[in-house]
Amino acid sequence: MSEIELQSLVNDLENLANEMTDGHITILKFTTGWKAALGTPNLDIGDGRDKISNLKNHSSFKEAVKDLIANKTSLHD
Repeated sequence: MSEIELQSLVNDLENLANEMTDGHITILKFTTGWKAALGTPNLDIGDGRDKISNLKNHSSFKEAVKDLIANKTSLHD
């Protein structure tokens, strides 16, 4: 992915997050893959850990962000 493609993808993600979740984005990398969603999970109490666990795994950052933008995946649904 070129630097221009990356910047465009990040700009699209920031715009979506600003519109939907006051700019909050969560992107996580695990040994099993990348996960991404709009919003900020509460990992201390509540169902935040379950919401993260239920997010789709992706093999790359690019794939995770593209899927997030296309599906508008939110932790607050």
